[in-house]
Amino acid sequence: MQSINSREAQNHFGELMNKAIKEPVIINKHGKPSAVLISHEEYEKFLMFEDLYWELKAKQASNAGFLSKEESENFLNSILNG
Repeated sequence: MQSINSREAQNHFGELMNKAIKEPVIINKHGKPSAVLISHEEYEKFLMFEDLYWELKAKQASNAGFLSKEESENFLNSILNG
């Protein structure tokens, strides 16, 4: 996976897009990873995996029984707040 600084990314965006079609490209800002440029195909895969993850979580919750309102709120807050 290639890594590039943000200024180079700005100056060579077209070239960077072509590279991102083949593999993700990390964009660094102030020497630290800040963003990743990926192809639309890879993005679609991430969305599919996210949907599958939440489907699995819903099935697990259903198999374990329904959660109370408070338990549901606590679970969602733990996800949103890390």
